[in-house]
Amino acid sequence: MARTCDVCGKSPMYGNKISKSFNHTHRTWRPNLLKIKTELGGTTATIKVCTRCLRSGFITKKVRVPKETPVAEK
Repeated sequence: MARTCDVCGKSPMYGNKISKSFNHTHRTWRPNLLKIKTELGGTTATIKVCTRCLRSGFITKKVRVPKETPVAEK
């Protein structure tokens, strides 16, 4: 599925929204997914991770280190 965490498999949940007058309408609870660049098996991969897995430390973000630019001498 498209909206699924690649680590824990969390996916959308379906249910009913219930108003004060007890009317039922269908609704969806979607997981809070982020696209994270991480290192898997020595290669960089972009995966969808829920914020709970990211906060718990199951995945470590790959930090991009900028290249140093040579300083122009006068």
